[in-house]
Amino acid sequence: MDGGWALILSAVVTAVGGIIVTVIALFRKENQEDHAVVAGMLQHVFSSMGRVEIKVDKVADGLESHIKEHKK
Repeated sequence: MDGGWALILSAVVTAVGGIIVTVIALFRKENQEDHAVVAGMLQHVFSSMGRVEIKVDKVADGLESHIKEHKK
């Protein structure tokens, strides 16, 4: 292989490698953005669960007092 073909081959390998690295970087950025969205959704679900637990406790207390009124 003469010097010209070696130069062309090395340029092609470099270009293909650069394209592959760029594609991987784009997927990684998209993955980080998706992770941030999912983390926000999980935080919302977590805070909603806390409110539901409080409401269930209030209903349970009300039901207990209602049952005690019937037992009198």
